[in-house]
Amino acid sequence: MRRKFILITCVILTSIVGFWGGFTITKFIASPKKDIPQVLDSIKEKPKIIEEVSPVVTVLPEQKTKDKPKVSKCLQPKKEYADESYLDVGQDVSLEDKSYIPSDLILLDSSITVSPVCLKREAGEAVVNMIKEAMADRIRIKVSSGFRDYSTQEIILNRNIKDGNKNASVAVAKPGYSEHQLGTTVDLTGSSVNYATASGKFDGSPEAKWLEEHSYEYGFIMSYPKGKEDITGYMYEPWHYRYVGINYAKEIIESGQTINQFLKAKKI
Repeated sequence: MRRKFILITCVILTSIVGFWGGFTITKFIASPKKDIPQVLDSIKEKPKIIEEVSPVVTVLPEQKTKDKPKVSKCLQPKKEYADESYLDVGQDVSLEDKSYIPSDLILLDSSITVSPVCLKREAGEAVVNMIKEAMADRIRIKVSSGFRDYSTQEIILNRNIKDGNKNASVAVAKPGYSEHQLGTTVDLTGSSVNYATASGKFDGSPEAKWLEEHSYEYGFIMSYPKGKEDITGYMYEPWHYRYVGINYAKEIIESGQTINQFLKAKKI
């Protein structure tokens, strides 16, 4: 009798559990869709303890220019040199000493340069004034190159030769024969050519036209003008200007001579 009672009890409990389970499932299926996300959220797998997290990098102010050349000061001469600012350096005329470094190089403000540029103080101050005046005429000019020592010029020439530049000998001065080593010469560029360095696109640009008309007013003369290649020994470079001072610049313009012709005759 007791065993029969236990058996009946088990059957009844099983029926109740089955009924309740069916009711729960039916309720879940019949429940509004808006409840489904809540249910799904409740059964989501908990996140793993180890996760891939994108690193957060904090850039400090001094790190923002870490990819730019860091130049805090210009090269200083290791000995005393005679000033060669007015040397008629060219294809056949070299500096007296290949280690020549001007004594008064200054670092130009980065706002007017494409990369760090050093120039003799007088030339540097003159180019700053010229660029400011150009800006007043809505012409935006920057300096892309200035003083280069012997080794830098050597690297540039060798790179051009290695890259297969057939015009390297008339496009890049030999080390020791470059106006850039005087510290008075600049390569200029402008916004219209996206400040490209020594680019043929500079020819005829608004900046190039402005310079041809006004550069002498600040003491700068184009070193290698068009049509004078047989005299200068170099190809036409509308971006390459040399500082000779306002008075000499005016004389050169009036004479129609190249810088080399003028300096050779003047024997400064």
